[in-house]
Amino acid sequence: MHIQTRDQKELNYYHYGKGQPLIFIHGFGGYQQIWHLQIDFFVRQGFEVWTYDQRDHGASSRDEQLTSMDTLIDDLADFIQRLKIKDPVLIGHSMGASVSYGFLKRHPEIPVKAVVGVDQSPKMLNTPSWHFGYMDITRANYRTVLASHGNVRETLNGVDKRLLWELNPVKDQFPFIRTEHLPLLYDHAKRDWRKTLLATKVPVLLITANQSPYFNPEFAEVLAKENSKIQTQRVDQTGHVIMGEQPMAFNQCLLTYLENL
Repeated sequence: MHIQTRDQKELNYYHYGKGQPLIFIHGFGGYQQIWHLQIDFFVRQGFEVWTYDQRDHGASSRDEQLTSMDTLIDDLADFIQRLKIKDPVLIGHSMGASVSYGFLKRHPEIPVKAVVGVDQSPKMLNTPSWHFGYMDITRANYRTVLASHGNVRETLNGVDKRLLWELNPVKDQFPFIRTEHLPLLYDHAKRDWRKTLLATKVPVLLITANQSPYFNPEFAEVLAKENSKIQTQRVDQTGHVIMGEQPMAFNQCLLTYLENL
């Protein structure tokens, strides 16, 4: 299925079940199929599940002018409003988490029940006062480092084989060319959503990975100390793709949080 955005781009999406809406948002270079091992689980638990391919990803419209996170954030607003999704929980992985953080700031007029960020620090650039950015990048080197980091191993021991059966065909059909999307990645890297998270009154869960190759999981605890609305949960024996590497642990962690909202 598709919906049209404000500028006539099409977002490909899937919709399952009925109940409290959950919107799952993939990351940079990702595909909505990355959430395959969450769909049936949460539908069986009585939730309504939505997944979609972000603009210029997967089966959604191409956009050679995509350089800003704001565009993706506004796409999420279009998605919620045009499909009349009421009080969803936003669940974003990696850059998809940053889309969710940015949504809180850019679209406070659209109510959401909660935000869940999966292995994504709200500030990617390391500074003398912030040591929880993406790997070793700083304002001085982020372009050079990000341009060459496409071959970093994201996972600890790979993702669940059931996920690969869903993911590999769409990767072949809709290949993502990293070098063509570096301007978007650079914009993602420059953003700082810490003030948004520290000020929000919307419940937030930050799920981190003990073996993430990208982020020190302590960033979540640092933020949680400053805002009681933020909760944290670490998952062990996983790299960056928590929901694909440890799906049972991830699903149970998320379910427990949702049941206590």
